[in-house]
Amino acid sequence: MNGLTISAKVQEAGVVGAGGAGFPTHIKLSAQAEIVIVNGAECEPLLKTDQQLAALYPQQLIKGLTLAMEATGAKQGIIALKAKYKEAIVALEPYLTEQLQISIMPDTYPAGDEVITIWLTTGRRVPAGKIPIEIGVVVNNVQTLLNVAKACEGEPVTTRTLTVTGAVKNPITVTVPIGTSLREVLELAGGGAEDLVYINGGPMMGKVITDLNDPVTKTTGGLIALPKDHCLIQRKNRTLENILRIAKTVCEQCSFCTELCPRH
Repeated sequence: MNGLTISAKVQEAGVVGAGGAGFPTHIKLSAQAEIVIVNGAECEPLLKTDQQLAALYPQQLIKGLTLAMEATGAKQGIIALKAKYKEAIVALEPYLTEQLQISIMPDTYPAGDEVITIWLTTGRRVPAGKIPIEIGVVVNNVQTLLNVAKACEGEPVTTRTLTVTGAVKNPITVTVPIGTSLREVLELAGGGAEDLVYINGGPMMGKVITDLNDPVTKTTGGLIALPKDHCLIQRKNRTLENILRIAKTVCEQCSFCTELCPRH
């Protein structure tokens, strides 16, 4: 199967980046790259989807990675995992070759951020304001590449795997049809108390939701239940005015945070 065919099948199946941004995957696979990275580090704390999928479906993940390499012309595939993801590492090791390798990431935040992942696994730096393909790299997460493998078998994206955690009776990772309500997903974890607040996504970048009737989409990463007085909920519910007021009291415009940020 040539690169144009792979990209076309991925587009037809409706594959988008499952990490949250939802960038059309066929566009990434239409570019020419030197390295394809599988981002299995999961930057967001509490979410376990990618590590568990890698452990359960190693052969399909390798197939998705290989197809992505064929489409982009890449000669090297790197699977970025954290050392504590032992089950995923053991499951993938039999499939490793000179061209397909595992790179162990530190168990720190923001390891798993796209730019940080590229730097830690390849030593290459994405210049500020640029994108990974400009340094010869394409990055996709585990669930995205599993969907690539399915797409090339004629299977469209109709389900989503996500973590349900926090103050629920049975924290769980589930695979549900796209369009399933978050309320139904919550029930699969045993439900939660009436006075809880919910985050759609991870604790760092996720957003507080007000309606559990919202549907699961291709980019729904997780559902986290927390008490309404939890510091994370209080922080996310701050108004922009409040955030700016706090920032002005502590920021002296030295720009060190920008200059020293590990992302660049």
